[in-house]
Amino acid sequence: MRPPQNPSKRTPERESTHNTADLLEKALNEAGFQSWGFAIYRCTYQSDSDWEEFLRRYRWHVADALEGDNGLDLLESFKMTIFENEALFGGVGVSTSTATIREHFQQWATTAIQEEQGVSPDRLAFANDAARYRLCLFVDEESLQSVLRTPLEDCFNKNAFVNMLNGWWKEESLDDHDPEDLDDDELEAVRQELLNGYGPIEGCTVNDVGWMKVSFCAAGLEGFSRLGEDGIFMYFISKTRLHILR
Repeated sequence: MRPPQNPSKRTPERESTHNTADLLEKALNEAGFQSWGFAIYRCTYQSDSDWEEFLRRYRWHVADALEGDNGLDLLESFKMTIFENEALFGGVGVSTSTATIREHFQQWATTAIQEEQGVSPDRLAFANDAARYRLCLFVDEESLQSVLRTPLEDCFNKNAFVNMLNGWWKEESLDDHDPEDLDDDELEAVRQELLNGYGPIEGCTVNDVGWMKVSFCAAGLEGFSRLGEDGIFMYFISKTRLHILR
């Protein structure tokens, strides 16, 4: 086996591009950011002990993934920002619209990117760089129990998931499409999808509903670091009709 051309400083036997911790560190350095990690919204309040166990498991998976890449140094810059407010967020995804979270998240992100990273909110337009301020997680009872039912070390279990929300999503409309960029057939296809679409989710019948289910592991180190790769951000936010992303 040939030695790697660009060996990882953490795992020299592997290419740096095959070390998730290296990829994350590179993305943070290029963006000039000091911290990383998704904000998490608590949307179920049936059991405080279940919630604490969920958070413990989430921390464990992040640390375990970093340890596997000899990257535990990045735990120092990992931020678990938790929002708990039963009156505001209780029942989101079940009886309450995700718009409640989105409104709160936008206000938080606009301020937090300045306070945490020292950069202008204009940076929010750079989706990959600013993933912490573009996407967040929300945990309802269904996703909470899916994680608790799964053995802790079974990272690749297909049944454990959380919900990832695009904090800056707006429902697609025909006005979003420039007629000069589409021929008549393509424009008609867009029109028909918007008219007929899919079964409604929160009243939205288009494919992109602004949030989706992602596997538990994809919501930690792996998911955050992959958002810095070309095209991956759009992959995360475009396949949102309640698919499990793995």
